Amino acid sequence: MDKKRSIVLLIIILAFIIAIILSIFYYKDKYSVYFETGTNDVFLTKYVDKNKKVNKPINPTKEGYVFVEWQLDGKKYDFDAEINNDTILTAKWVKEEYITIKFDTNTSEKIKSKKILKGSKIDDLPVIYKNDYNFIGWYYNNNLYSDEKIYNDITLVANFEPIPRELKIGDIVKIVGSYSASAYNPQDIHSVAIGWEREILYILSDAENLYAVGYDNEVTGFFKASSIELITN
Repeated sequence: MDKKRSIVLLIIILAFIIAIILSIFYYKDKYSVYFETGTNDVFLTKYVDKNKKVNKPINPTKEGYVFVEWQLDGKKYDFDAEINNDTILTAKWVKEEYITIKFDTNTSEKIKSKKILKGSKIDDLPVIYKNDYNFIGWYYNNNLYSDEKIYNDITLVANFEPIPRELKIGDIVKIVGSYSASAYNPQDIHSVAIGWEREILYILSDAENLYAVGYDNEVTGFFKASSIELITN
C-alpha cells in the first residue's frame, strides 16, 4: 500500500512540476488582463501576447446601474491599444435613471409617453399619418432626432410636409408669398397680405405656373405656385 501511495505521490509531484514548466513557457512574453467589475460576475483573467490587443468582453450587468465603459487608470480604455504589461481594467457604472419622452403628433392622434434609461437612445419611434401630408420625422429643439443619446425629459414633435400635387382651377389657396405680378399693374411685384384665402380663378395659358387668384370672379393677383398653399380641393 505504501508503495502505491509513493507512486501516486510521485505522479502528482511530476504533474505539478510539468504544469509549472509548461506555464513558464506558455506565459513567457504574455501579460495578464484582469477585468474588475465590482459585481459578483466572474471575469477570468485573460493572457495576451506582448504587443497584442485584448478582446473586449461582453458588457457586465449590475442591478440598479448601467454599464458605461471599461477604464484604465480612470480613463476610457482603448481596445486597439497593445498590451505591454499586466493590466487591470475597471468597469465604470452610472446609477440607473429614467427620463420621460412625450410625443406631440400635430394631429388628433395621441401617443402615450414612454420612459427610457437616461443616456440611451429612443428606439421604435412610431410613424404618424396625416391626410395629404408626408411624415418627415420627429423633431426636438427644431432638429430632426437621429439616434442621439438623451439625458433629459423631452417632447418630440411630428413634422410633415404637404404631398405635392398639381393645382387646378377652383382650388382654395392661401397666400404665403409675394405677387408674381399685380392684377392692377403687371410690372408691380410686391408683398401682399400673407394669409389671404382666395380661389384659383384661372391659369394663364402662356404661363402654366402662374395662377390668377381672387373671389367672385374678381382677380386679386397673379401668383406662382411657390407663393400659394392649397387649403382644400
